Amino acid sequence: MTKYFAGIDIGSITTEVVIVDDDGKIKGYAIELTGAESKKAMEKAFAQALEKAGLLKENVRKVVATGYGRERANADLKITEITCHARGVSEIYKDARTVIDIGGQDSK
Repeated sequence: MTKYFAGIDIGSITTEVVIVDDDGKIKGYAIELTGAESKKAMEKAFAQALEKAGLLKENVRKVVATGYGRERANADLKITEITCHARGVSEIYKDARTVIDIGGQDSK
């Protein structure tokens, strides 16, 4: 049986949600403006990503959140942006040594 996972990034400008299967293939995604109510933006983006994937929330095995609003997400795991960048870059660009994040609220 296929397993599904969700990643949520609640940033100061936008909130992104992606749903992948256990092979790492993207099944659904959504981007919403965060605005003043980050939790509402996250819930709306999550619902849109689920709809695009043709899944129900119950089908998602684990949810991981990052971004400045990650503490507001009902996620199984909450990880800093720095950790997410390091993990993602190491998967795609094995020789990379520097990552620059220019966000809506700060740069790292």
